[in-house]
Amino acid sequence: MASKSRYITKNKYAKKSSNVGDWLKIIAAVLVILVAIGVGGYHFYNQPKSADKVTLCPADGPLGHVVVLVDNTDPYSFIQREAFTQALRSLSDEVVPEGYLLSVFSLGESFENNAKPLFERCNPGTSAGKSELSANLKRIDHRYQESFKAPIQSLEDSLLSDASAKYSPIFEMIQLASINGFRSHNIQGPRRLIIFSDMLPNTSEFSMFSGIPDYKVFSKTHYGERSKTDLSGVQVEIQYLMKYPKLQTMKQLHFWESYFEEAGARLTRVSTMEG
Repeated sequence: MASKSRYITKNKYAKKSSNVGDWLKIIAAVLVILVAIGVGGYHFYNQPKSADKVTLCPADGPLGHVVVLVDNTDPYSFIQREAFTQALRSLSDEVVPEGYLLSVFSLGESFENNAKPLFERCNPGTSAGKSELSANLKRIDHRYQESFKAPIQSLEDSLLSDASAKYSPIFEMIQLASINGFRSHNIQGPRRLIIFSDMLPNTSEFSMFSGIPDYKVFSKTHYGERSKTDLSGVQVEIQYLMKYPKLQTMKQLHFWESYFEEAGARLTRVSTMEG
């Protein structure tokens, strides 16, 4: 009887040990599943969101904004065309960082017909600095080339004219670049305005071909008041087309410095295009 009792006791212990072991296995399995769910959820919620398919901009919005305004109211010389071609190439290669929105406006004789940008898209970026483990590098480079770089370079024919225009509404186009460019998107990152022009406005109401006025005097005229705009926080760069050197003087440059300063912007760079 004593032997049988000891057998029963051992059997009970064996069953208890087996039950504990089973529970430990179940708990371990549950923990593995929870860890897997946690890791998967982390990667799901922290992986980069897909860019907008139309604008190519980051899902959370552009990181900055570059607006380009190209004056085509006078024909470009052969050398100026070559320089402009290089400038277009540099927009995609150097000027517009990845994730920034680029808006390109044409400054023609009729500002009403040029109120909207000819091109507006974000730089989707190249494969440079990205890993094959997390991205399709060939697809990234193809998208950059076909959807961003190539369309920018093809803008040359649309932006440049072979004939002189009667009017050059520079003030009006700067206002439209502000309204339909910067303010239309209200991007909180860095903002930059690049202007390719001789910066000589010529309309029925005002013309710098009659002389360069003092900006304070001009700003108090009726047309001067209507020419003002808001470019708060914008950095401005002028690519000067030197067609009329006698008018394109330091006095003219000071005029534009004052104009942009009153608009809340800052003229950070002035370059002269060859030709």
